[in-house]
Amino acid sequence: MAKKKRNPESQKPVSGNLSVHEAEQALLNYLTKMPDVDEVLRKAGITRHRLKVMMYDDEVYQAIEKRQDKLEGAPWRLEPAEGIETEILYAHLREWWCEIILGAQNARWYGYSVLEGIYSRPENPKLHIQGDTVTPFIGFEWIGEKPLQWYEPKSNGSLLLLKNYNHTHQDQEVDQRFKHFLTRCKSTFENPYGEALLSRLYWVWFFKTNGFKFWSKFVEKYGMPLLVGKSSTGHNQDMRDALLKAHATSVLAISSMDAVELHSASAVGNGSQAYETFDKNLERRIQKVVLGQTLTSGTDGAGSRALGDVHLEVQNAKYRADIRMITPTVQAIINALCDLNGWKRRQIILGEEKSLEPEKAERDVKLKNAGAVLTPQYFKREYGLEDGDVIEQSQTGFNQFTHVPKQVFNFKAKPNKLSDAQQEVEELTDGQDDLTLLSMSEIQQLLSESDSPESLVFNLAQLIPKATKTEFTAKLDQALYAADILGYMAASEGK
Repeated sequence: MAKKKRNPESQKPVSGNLSVHEAEQALLNYLTKMPDVDEVLRKAGITRHRLKVMMYDDEVYQAIEKRQDKLEGAPWRLEPAEGIETEILYAHLREWWCEIILGAQNARWYGYSVLEGIYSRPENPKLHIQGDTVTPFIGFEWIGEKPLQWYEPKSNGSLLLLKNYNHTHQDQEVDQRFKHFLTRCKSTFENPYGEALLSRLYWVWFFKTNGFKFWSKFVEKYGMPLLVGKSSTGHNQDMRDALLKAHATSVLAISSMDAVELHSASAVGNGSQAYETFDKNLERRIQKVVLGQTLTSGTDGAGSRALGDVHLEVQNAKYRADIRMITPTVQAIINALCDLNGWKRRQIILGEEKSLEPEKAERDVKLKNAGAVLTPQYFKREYGLEDGDVIEQSQTGFNQFTHVPKQVFNFKAKPNKLSDAQQEVEELTDGQDDLTLLSMSEIQQLLSESDSPESLVFNLAQLIPKATKTEFTAKLDQALYAADILGYMAASEGK
């Protein structure tokens, strides 16, 4: 039988070379791809992004949400704080603050996270309205976290968008200055994916979930009481049917010769105690890994103020660690906004909320009473005060000669040898006219109308409106001296 010759023109084009090229490229990518060195993920046989299923566990979610809430409420500010650009950044960042902070913190749970920003077009910019002033600027149309399985961090700090998730169908290195913002947790050259906290909890979550399923089936099978019937007539079939109906109707009619007993599984009690110990142990491990302590919902039978302070300090240490991890990412986002708009870069300060520390405040009071003069710069540095919060004493009191010793009322009869500074004061006062002091009636009127040194100054100014500065100071000293003496007299009379 003769073979039919095929028409070469009807044959399909050979695409074997293209298939071989794609296979070679896929094999090369597989061989050069950095493997995930996480030992837990390797043994469990799951990928990193699948750890998100653990967020549906109530205990894991509660512990993680506690750290998220604390970080989300962290105070922040921009330096320098002046200028319309800073006000625009404040208003715009508040709009996307939760997405930025929580998206960056997810690197703590999964090892790394990637934020992507989509900006407004220059021809259609964002508008900042303050009063009658409208300022256009380039801002975010959207910024948020993208799926981490779309990206692959490299050991050199670059970030690849995998070929299955871009239009080029090739692994593509992305821009990390304006478009993508990578956050990594304790990444190394050997492990560029970072340390995933949830991977440390995988087996705890696994046994907790499956242990609960086993316990539910155990309670369903053995937790309900068992009806045992005894028939004197020997009709076991009729007794069984009657007991089955009793489960549904809770009513059973028997003869006087028959008996029905209710039996409970004694093993349920022991199993309940064992499961409670097992579940409590797993919950403690979850709290210890995520929060660093176990004093969240109880004091383990005993508690004290010192114990609570220690656990609070541990929690604050975790909070400060989260601040340090996400600060570079937030700073990169602010730098991108400033560079796109041509503004001077601002620095973000996260989590620095200086409070009035009792120990430090008591120490400063003792230093002040001992004669130490604390400068406004000290208060700004130690207590986080701003310009204008602290007014120097010279701005509120009367100008005095600093060379004169600070002696309130010196009535020494024997004159002392004057120093150069005191001699200067004497020479300045020698040329002045004699001063007329207040009469006793005027002093009594001032003291009756005044209840504080400030009100005394005000009333004296009303009494002698045309007095010179020297005359006013002298009469004020006289009135204060009288108030001092009368105050001691009133205090001694009260005793």
